[in-house]
Amino acid sequence: MTTPTPALIEAKGLGKRFGPLVALKSADFALRAGRVGAIVGENGAGKSTLAKILAGVYRADEGGIFVDGKAVAFANRRRAAALGIGFVPQSLSFVGTLSVIDNHLLAGSAFALDRAAARRSLERTAARIGIDVLLDRPVETLSLSERQLAEIVSAVAHGARALLLDEPTSALGPIEVDRLIATLRLLSEGGTAIGLVTHRVREVLEGAQDVTVLRQGEVVFSGQAASLDAEAVSRLMVGARERGRPVRPKPGVGTRLAVEALGVGAHGRRLLEGISFTIRGGEILGVAGVAGPAQPALAEALAGLRGDIRGRVAIDGEDVTERPAEAMRLGLAYVPEDRALGLLPDQTVSVNASLLHMGESAFRRFGLRRPSAEAGLGRSVIERFDVRPPRGDLAAGRLSGGNQQKLLVGRELERKPSVIVAHGPTQGLDLAAASAIRAALVEAASDGAAVLVISADLDELLAISSRIIVLASGAVAASFDCADADADLEGFVHRIGLAMTGAGIEEAA
Repeated sequence: MTTPTPALIEAKGLGKRFGPLVALKSADFALRAGRVGAIVGENGAGKSTLAKILAGVYRADEGGIFVDGKAVAFANRRRAAALGIGFVPQSLSFVGTLSVIDNHLLAGSAFALDRAAARRSLERTAARIGIDVLLDRPVETLSLSERQLAEIVSAVAHGARALLLDEPTSALGPIEVDRLIATLRLLSEGGTAIGLVTHRVREVLEGAQDVTVLRQGEVVFSGQAASLDAEAVSRLMVGARERGRPVRPKPGVGTRLAVEALGVGAHGRRLLEGISFTIRGGEILGVAGVAGPAQPALAEALAGLRGDIRGRVAIDGEDVTERPAEAMRLGLAYVPEDRALGLLPDQTVSVNASLLHMGESAFRRFGLRRPSAEAGLGRSVIERFDVRPPRGDLAAGRLSGGNQQKLLVGRELERKPSVIVAHGPTQGLDLAAASAIRAALVEAASDGAAVLVISADLDELLAISSRIIVLASGAVAASFDCADADADLEGFVHRIGLAMTGAGIEEAA
């Protein structure tokens, strides 16, 4: 019988509370050098809390942490990093106005500010693990996926023996996911211990050797991935609950959103050029493509949040180009790629749920806020979108990433919008929560809304879209009618894949 590799990091009996909320209960976990260990569970299951304790972000209320068999106590991330534990959070930590090199220096020792040495280290690391990183541009100009990969390269370059990644693929497309999984395998083969926090079953089965499943703060399974299949992982994550599957709505007749020859520039380069499409009421248009700056540029331009715009965006025939207030007045709902841009983390769940209503008389009395109205709307969003824990008085920043996403989507959809622009609406969500959000988007379309969904999850687009367009090199490379998928799903997906990689063009259906 093969002797297990000694644990590089081991957690024993970890417990963590946030006020009355028990986030983690008597959790055991081991991360071994040269292996990828997945930490799996639904939103709010405690998986991110476990990772953050091991990375020094949180302190456990009970239990112990051992590194190389020795008990340790982490006061902060820097102490954990000094012991060789790197962490890439779901809400990325790099400072947006600084370059990747500057952020790398900021995360290191204050006495080692050698830019030339930092550049060499980052370039060597990036080359070794096959990642291209733009080292000198401000991080805020990079796409979310580029920022995520940059943080991985920085952590490895700082000498991480163990690397914890919290939902690292939430903003990545299929090609990037495959590349990341290959990168993690390469790192583990070189001796790095990888802790992969995820809710995506495919990543567990393809990328990990070991699996720890959490449910409601408790470890319900710990063992080898080879002993599980997709159904077993899903069952362990969600228990016996049934998960509904949304269906594609039937499009109506009238055009609600019209985009004509849209172009977007930034920092002297064109991110989008010549984008044109229309979406009818009752229709969901999916946008696929390799993750990059084009997707957020499109979403932000449609929401009126981008300058350097060419072309025209119209809602129900009225021009809303670069006019976000007018777009909102006409019924636009916007879910950004980065949930941090859509929520006030220090304000309560109820306040965040009510943000778009603060000027309405029902939410004001004698010029003052009406907490009772905010609490009522907060309860409605919590119940409909299963925000956990179900507390309107809790600061939104205390929710898990997935529950913040549910709050954000719920706030936008409860207004019964006429046009919805959603960028990655289910990223970071578990299977049941993602299904509920998709069903809500289908319901909104069925009620007459025009819905645009930008997603890295092709299965998601196939499940709910009426049509799919593919963005490549800043332009619409292909358009597909999803009715064709019913006759030949495999061939349909293959054609989309060719368009995404630039290897084939499909004329608009």
